[in-house]
Amino acid sequence: MTVYKLTAYPKQISLRDGRAVTVRPLAETDGDALHAFFAHLPAEDRYFLKDDVSSPNVAHDWTSKRDFDRVLPLIASVDSEIMADATLIRSRHGAYRNVAGIRVVVAPEYRYQGLGTALLRDLCDIAADAELEKVTSELVAGVQDDAIAAMEQLGFIRAATIHELLRDEQGHTHDVIVMVLPLGKWYQWYKF
Repeated sequence: MTVYKLTAYPKQISLRDGRAVTVRPLAETDGDALHAFFAHLPAEDRYFLKDDVSSPNVAHDWTSKRDFDRVLPLIASVDSEIMADATLIRSRHGAYRNVAGIRVVVAPEYRYQGLGTALLRDLCDIAADAELEKVTSELVAGVQDDAIAAMEQLGFIRAATIHELLRDEQGHTHDVIVMVLPLGKWYQWYKF
């Protein structure tokens, strides 16, 4: 199984408003900064994540038990402050070994500047280089509509809608949209 190529990191990305961020893989020493990033997010953003990112133990586990062949987290930072976290999640065996999941979370003050899209492209490029066939993402309709639109602009398709799967804090149900991006030759063609 091909492992991820990370020779492009760290690298600088210029945002639409002229600010620059550094993108690099999550380091073992990033636990406190990662926890601070997630603690700074609005509660409604954290609510729909699969892990309780408000717990310092989660950030500690993610930084101390890194396994980049299974979970590859990229962070975008300014100085030592994290502004975004993007993760490629991969199974190393069985029926899912040709597919990876993607999750991107961007701090509110860095949204609509191209950062999430840049991180998404980087993760897709890494997945394609690792000879994966598809990347997927699950997004909450009515909550993450901007992310759904950004993924569609990059070539992701809506593969499925799971109706009324999740409930928000007020008890209202939300659909989950499963987005899929085919990689391989199709992805190479699409990038041009």
